[in-house]
Amino acid sequence: MPVRTPHFPDLLFGSAARLRRWEAALMGLLAEQGYRELHPSLVLREAVPEGALRFFDGDDLVALRWDFTVALAGLLARSFPAPPPRVAYAGAVFRRPVQPWEAVERFEVGCERIQQEGESSTEADVELARLLMAIPGVLGLKSAILHLGNAALVRRPLEVEGIFGDLAEATVAALSRRSPHRVREALDGHPSAARLTAHAEALLAELDGPSTLAALDTSPYADLLEDERHHMDRALKALLPILPPNLELRVDLADVAGLGFYTGPTLRLWAPGAQQELAAGGRYDQLFPGLGRPWQAAGFCVRLSRLLDLADTRPDLFEAP
Repeated sequence: MPVRTPHFPDLLFGSAARLRRWEAALMGLLAEQGYRELHPSLVLREAVPEGALRFFDGDDLVALRWDFTVALAGLLARSFPAPPPRVAYAGAVFRRPVQPWEAVERFEVGCERIQQEGESSTEADVELARLLMAIPGVLGLKSAILHLGNAALVRRPLEVEGIFGDLAEATVAALSRRSPHRVREALDGHPSAARLTAHAEALLAELDGPSTLAALDTSPYADLLEDERHHMDRALKALLPILPPNLELRVDLADVAGLGFYTGPTLRLWAPGAQQELAAGGRYDQLFPGLGRPWQAAGFCVRLSRLLDLADTRPDLFEAP
């Protein structure tokens, strides 16, 4: 079991063996699909965010690797004139916890799908969803739930209404509470309050699979979001025929977690009894242009630390090794 002392996990024999077994199995799955491993340095010298674990190397302020996606983006932008299309990673990140029970050192395995600007993203997004659908079987999870969302369903209406900064954050926070009336309260006095409240009601339709997309017909932004709806519809038609029997697929149109980072389709993997998502990802097409590279990107991360905790507290959710 993981032992917190206080925020750094010491893994005893069973957990250490399980971590290595899971890492090997997941990296093997990714390698079979053409994903090649990159391993960015544990010490980052770029701009150091507030949540990172920082220290001085001589006179230089540096940080322990706090996020694989950001670390890989810097490495790729510096090292490649054209992007490698498929990249995988495994290892630890160090991030100050939001909650007192969270660990600072966190074990992860993940992948990124990178494309040149202007290439169609549908195939890449479906590819990532298919990979994530295979993760529960690789880890021995008896059952799991995959949520499909799309950050653009919220981002684009806010942008077209000219809502940014604090007001956008307040609107997103209200929507994250799954309550349309809080959206109206957050936008009180704004000309778009009624439209965005009606949109929130459409997004918060029951999570019942493909038919949830029909709720977008009632949104005032239905025409604006037509491309996003077709993108999700095509993805669902590709995924449902190959859905494993132990995996439930849900559509979450109101997924606003990470909205400041994600720009398109999002993926979140849950297990019954889990208090936090076990894997997450999506499309983040603004990352590489910000580094001077006209590339598009999407990916996901499997949070092995959370899976280790779940295997310890709920071993009944896993097949016997």
